[in-house]
Amino acid sequence: MYGLRIQHEVGAGSQGKAGVLPGSKTVPLKSVGVDVTIKGFVANVQSTLTYENQKEAAVETVFVFPIDDQSAVYQFEADIDGRHIVAECQDKEQARETYKDALKTGHTAMLLSESDTSGDVFECKLGNLPPHGAATLTFSYVTELTTDSEGIVTFTLPTVLNPRYTPPGFEMSPPSSDAIQYTDIQYQMRFVTKVEGQHLIKAIVPKMDMLKVDFAEDKKSANVTLDDATKFKFDHDLSLTLEYEDVFQPTVILEKGQNSKEGFLKSDVVMMDFLPDLRSVPELTEAEFVFVIDCSGSMRGDRIAKAKETVLLLLKSLPVGCFFNVVAFGSSFKWWFTSSMKYDETSLEEALELQKVLDANLGGTEILQPLESLYAQPLHTATFRQVFLLTDGGVSNTNQVITLARKNADNTRIFTFGIGKGASTSLVRNVAKVTNGLATFVTDKEKLQNKVMTVLNHAMQQPVTNLNLEWNLPPSCTAINIPQQAPVVFKGQKVITYALINGVEHLTEDTQCSVVLKGDIGKENSIHYTLNFDLMTVVKSDDSFPVHRLTAKAQIKDFETSGDDSKKGEITLLSMSANVVSRYTAFVGVDKDKKELVDGGRLVQRKSLRGTPRRGRCGAALGSSYSLHQYESSNNLPRRKQSLQNFSDNARKSGYLQPLPKQSIHTRNPEEDVLYGSLAGLRGAGYPSSIEHGRTSGVMTLIDLQKFDGSWVLDRELAGALHSSEDFLKSKLPDNLDTSVWATALCVACLQKKFGSEKTLWELIEKKALAWLSSQNLARKTVGELVTLARDVLSSIP
Repeated sequence: MYGLRIQHEVGAGSQGKAGVLPGSKTVPLKSVGVDVTIKGFVANVQSTLTYENQKEAAVETVFVFPIDDQSAVYQFEADIDGRHIVAECQDKEQARETYKDALKTGHTAMLLSESDTSGDVFECKLGNLPPHGAATLTFSYVTELTTDSEGIVTFTLPTVLNPRYTPPGFEMSPPSSDAIQYTDIQYQMRFVTKVEGQHLIKAIVPKMDMLKVDFAEDKKSANVTLDDATKFKFDHDLSLTLEYEDVFQPTVILEKGQNSKEGFLKSDVVMMDFLPDLRSVPELTEAEFVFVIDCSGSMRGDRIAKAKETVLLLLKSLPVGCFFNVVAFGSSFKWWFTSSMKYDETSLEEALELQKVLDANLGGTEILQPLESLYAQPLHTATFRQVFLLTDGGVSNTNQVITLARKNADNTRIFTFGIGKGASTSLVRNVAKVTNGLATFVTDKEKLQNKVMTVLNHAMQQPVTNLNLEWNLPPSCTAINIPQQAPVVFKGQKVITYALINGVEHLTEDTQCSVVLKGDIGKENSIHYTLNFDLMTVVKSDDSFPVHRLTAKAQIKDFETSGDDSKKGEITLLSMSANVVSRYTAFVGVDKDKKELVDGGRLVQRKSLRGTPRRGRCGAALGSSYSLHQYESSNNLPRRKQSLQNFSDNARKSGYLQPLPKQSIHTRNPEEDVLYGSLAGLRGAGYPSSIEHGRTSGVMTLIDLQKFDGSWVLDRELAGALHSSEDFLKSKLPDNLDTSVWATALCVACLQKKFGSEKTLWELIEKKALAWLSSQNLARKTVGELVTLARDVLSSIP
């Protein structure tokens, strides 16, 4: 979770040559404490880190940590040898100057800032930590909890920060740009979560770790702790799921401002979550689907195996008559077809051959160029292009990717999937947000296929455009939506929205209110959903202003992703008023009572907790655990280039980083076999396949055998998948019925009878099969009667 670097500033006594100090010691992490309070669908997180300087001189420490992109960081403070420092939110450049000036004069200071290139990476600096001194740093943030279509609420504590791929030619100054190396650190770990609120709790389930859960008698609150916190390693995100009794019931939270506060925190705000009824929204009749699949080196193993199976499911589930294409990307990218193909028997067969050799063999994670290539291709339908982007990584040019996606949002909707630990929430959330898609995160222990198929159902829904929220309030009140544009809505998905409310203090008897969600579906249809509530009986929030912080963060993110540079001033003012860090602000604090000059010389060193294999610029794995390297600086090179050069040289000498085969970025050229259809080309140069073709599950076998139009063929292979013989199944063929119709009815019956728990996987497969059956001669039977007959036959198989 936390990277640590010690840095000695060059003092007056130095001769200008920075180098590694002999016998230097680190600032070890002594303990980590995480206290979480969950109230309904909001989590407040307070993280406390204790470090100890064992050196004989004052040092500067730097640590880097991940936070979900939608989280609002609102507090940062430190206790150093009995002195308490509270940081304040300032303009980022001003905060940096304040910090530098404090260090020059020997004052202890601290700086907390968001990365300039990604909203889910933060850097904290603590300067002039006294010799043999201890520092306890505490930062707090508040975040929304995600709720899936089945009502499962998820809290995730990000603990893995993967290196961000930097495309060639992209200039950047990311926080703590020196190479991260892993080493063992002995420390104490504490994790405590309190679940409170108005919801009855049905269950609290960890995704990986052993948790101890103590429920209150009323089942409305619980305490959650790590079963053995001393064994927890920061090599995976800590995550748990909650099941509430009434998860889809609307909730309205009113958080009163305080007159003693200034600006934004003085206002009253409302947070609403509700599930609009969208059953009337029709499905798309025309569509183009493009699947953008991460095939970088970090996807090797289970991840690419899941991705391959997911691509198979997607291809089999597409509606007849649509257009589709697939692009595999890494350091380079490869289109399966020169342009999107009409979905028919021939194109599906060709795609399935390419799917069989899909592998994680394309180097690093370069997302921008395949998207540029995608947008250069003309649309094949009059409706939206639907893009599914699957990736496990992050990039340094996140803002460029988001900007590109936003510029093309009028004709392309992107559904993003962050796979595994450390996937960039900034990239995954914001690319989906600016294109009116959905962002989904999938842990390595979860089934990627289920999540993707659920989203494919959403992608079949016609887009709801021109969304707006209209308020009906008492005469003394007014409301301002935050942000102004209502969030995108899909069937079965909760909507969370915020608003500033004025005039609540003047309410008397008339307190009934309503909010109306309106939107257009195509040119002729619309939605109209009304939520009624009493403003005086809604849930009240606490004094830490969590809803204010989330409201401010929602507006800040809306401004940041708008692409409007003129919003910088508004972002800065709102950020400072709400005390929530943004791209243009930072927390800074100075201890003016204590002076400790940093020792002469410069030591650049980083330490992170042991765990996940790290990747270099090209995405090559560096190994799961190895010792800390120290590098001598050179005055002849800029610091950024020098650190990267030393990192690369040392990594190659130690065998951790091997050069990848050169792969050019391909443009669309029909004459290049390797790009369009050559199976050998997709295997890549110098990379053995990481996929072992083993036994396929029963449901996937059935799905694999389905034809493009939704039907099945009654042959020996299908009979084997149904655990029967071809002769037996044909002997039960009803009179005047085609064998393909009978085979399709048998498969639908089998899916319903044997694989009910995996319906998410085959729901669209069944839908296509039932549509095909409806168009066939059923020998005077209905589809339902035929499937029932098929189910009886399956039950009688000897």
